[in-house]
Amino acid sequence: MAVGTGPARVSTAQRVVSLWYFVVVVGSFGMLALLPVAHAAIRLRRGILWLFVLGYGGVAVAMTFLLERAAAEGESEAMLSFAWLFGTILFVTATCVHLARLRAKILYPPPAAWVESGMHCGLFSIDIAGFGQVGRSSEIFVQVRRMLFGLLAEAFEASGIAWEACLKRDTGDGMIVVVPPHFPKFRLVYPLLSRLTAELARYNVVTEPGLRIRVRVAIHAGEIALDEYGVTGRPKVLLARLLDSRVLRDALAEAPDESPVVVLVSDRFHEDVQDQGGPGLDTMSYRQVLVHEKETEVRAWLHVPDPVDGAGWRS
Repeated sequence: MAVGTGPARVSTAQRVVSLWYFVVVVGSFGMLALLPVAHAAIRLRRGILWLFVLGYGGVAVAMTFLLERAAAEGESEAMLSFAWLFGTILFVTATCVHLARLRAKILYPPPAAWVESGMHCGLFSIDIAGFGQVGRSSEIFVQVRRMLFGLLAEAFEASGIAWEACLKRDTGDGMIVVVPPHFPKFRLVYPLLSRLTAELARYNVVTEPGLRIRVRVAIHAGEIALDEYGVTGRPKVLLARLLDSRVLRDALAEAPDESPVVVLVSDRFHEDVQDQGGPGLDTMSYRQVLVHEKETEVRAWLHVPDPVDGAGWRS
C-alpha cells in the first residue's frame, strides 16, 4: 500500500491528447482560444484561471471591435489586413505560451507525499505542552495550533524539506510528520530545530502569556508500515513513547522559560545520522538518557536547543 500520488508518470497518450490545446488555438487562428484555457482551468481546479478565460475573451472582443471600427472609418484594405494579422499573431503567441505553462502543470504536477511500506523514513513528532490547561478557550486552541503549524511548515521548508511532500497526521495538540526517504534525515535536527526554536522564542516574546507555545519534540527514523488507517509499525510506536516519556516532560519543566523546545532523539537516529557528522550538527549538546515507558525501555538522546543559536538567520 502507498500513500500519496508520487512523482507524475505521463503516458504518450496523455501528451498527445494535451496537444489539442495548441492545435485548436493555431488551427482556429485564436478564435477558439477560450476552449483549451477553460479546459485547463477545470483540470487544475483553480478558480483564478477563469480570470484568464475572461481576459482572453476580452482581448478577442477588443480585436473584433477595433477591426470593425477601422473598416467603418474607411481605412485601406492593406492596413486592415496588417492589423488583423499582427493582432492575431500576438494573440495566438500569448495564448500558446500560457497554455504551455498550464499543460506542464497538468502533466507534471509537484510531487506529493509518497511513502510505501518498508521505506526508511524520517519521523518527527511534536506536542504542545499544557495545551488543554484549564481556562483556555477553543478560540485560543485554534490560534495556538495555527501559529505552531505555520512556524513548523516554515521551518521544514527553510531546512530543505518540502512540507507538501511530507505525510502529516494531526494529533489534536500536535502533529506527526513522516518525511519521505529522499530528503536527508540530518535536516530534521539541523537546521530545522534551530529554526523552529528561534521562531517560537521570538513569537513568545511578543505574544500574551495565554498564547505562548512550548513544545516537546521526538525524532526517530525507521522502516514504516502502512495500513488502511495510515502509518503504523514499531518505529511509530517508539516515536510515541519518546514523545510521551517522563524524561522529556521533566526536561521541559526544568528548562528555562525562554527555551520553548526540548527534543528527544532515538538512539538509532543518533547513531545512524548524528554520529556521521555534518554541517551544524552539534552532538556534544545531547546527553544520553534512559526512557522507560510502558513496555519500552530504550536509550535516547536529550537536547534543549538554545533559542539564541538560530535567532539571527532567516531563509
